Amino acid sequence: FGGAVKVAFENFLFLFGGHPFDVGDKIFLGGTRMYEVKRVALQTMELDHFGELRVVQNSTVRATEPLVNLSRSKMHWVTCDYLVDARLVTEEFLEKVKADLALFLKKDPETYQQEFRIDSYEFVPPEKIKLTLMLTMRFSFEHLNRSRIAQSKAGIAFAQALHKHGAKYSTVIDFPEHVGSMMVK
Repeated sequence: FGGAVKVAFENFLFLFGGHPFDVGDKIFLGGTRMYEVKRVALQTMELDHFGELRVVQNSTVRATEPLVNLSRSKMHWVTCDYLVDARLVTEEFLEKVKADLALFLKKDPETYQQEFRIDSYEFVPPEKIKLTLMLTMRFSFEHLNRSRIAQSKAGIAFAQALHKHGAKYSTVIDFPEHVGSMMVK
């Protein structure tokens, strides 16, 4: 009986002390699946993933699965990765690409935060370097479709800027299922 009281008390603290979500919130639970919270009780919660209902023990969630509340997040970041010829990547080249991207982002300030960065840190055979554009969206990640469209537009603008300044072989290789990044494999 003592173990059950302990679990109930921990669940109470989890739900009402930490208050990680409300009914209707969109959350990521355990990685890459997005759920909508349908019902919250002391011992369990009901989550909906596109019509598939899942009942979860609150103590299991606390102990084992990372939980991110997308409804409470005001902004999120995404990345776009491209492979380009390593000999092409110079400070001058990167500055030109950054200038073009700054103009692109400035056209839609409601979608994109104006600060961004381009990292170039990983070499890939044969003589390629991975350039990663990291930028922040000005809206919650719970608007998944809007995020995918904005990420795609930014990825296209990045590819166009790379090509404009001499990158002949920039390639997006993979769009993984987890949201937030287009990655080169």
